[in-house]
Amino acid sequence: MTKFIFESELVFNPAPHNQSNFNKFGQVYKGKREFAYITELQKRLKVQIMRDKSFKKYGEVPIKVDYIFGFAPTKSWSKKKIQRALSHEIYPTEQNKGDWDNLTKSTQDRLNKLIIADDRFIVDGRARKIFTPKPYLRIEIEEV
Repeated sequence: MTKFIFESELVFNPAPHNQSNFNKFGQVYKGKREFAYITELQKRLKVQIMRDKSFKKYGEVPIKVDYIFGFAPTKSWSKKKIQRALSHEIYPTEQNKGDWDNLTKSTQDRLNKLIIADDRFIVDGRARKIFTPKPYLRIEIEEV
């Protein structure tokens, strides 16, 4: 099977899955940032799938998934600090950017049933957080 590559600028920074949001019934719910992110991601993935006539969903096979999560530098930063961030001298480690494992979790949930059979078939992969001029996401999937 060929490699599936999704690459897109986003309206908002990628948002992590947050397991600490509970409603009054004790059920986990998605926060506004995560909900907006996964909604946008789902729409963009569907558009790419519709445009790619050769696309076939990954079945129940081991797969590798690599992610690049791009975050826009903070607007209040100096031009020098922004340039350092964009040249990857500074990385997005602020608490509001999220842990990379939670970023992959929110993203993988959108891949389920749309691109892959289930995220339990992911056996290898990598996730990176970097600064980019605008919010950005790259996903690369291939069979192992």
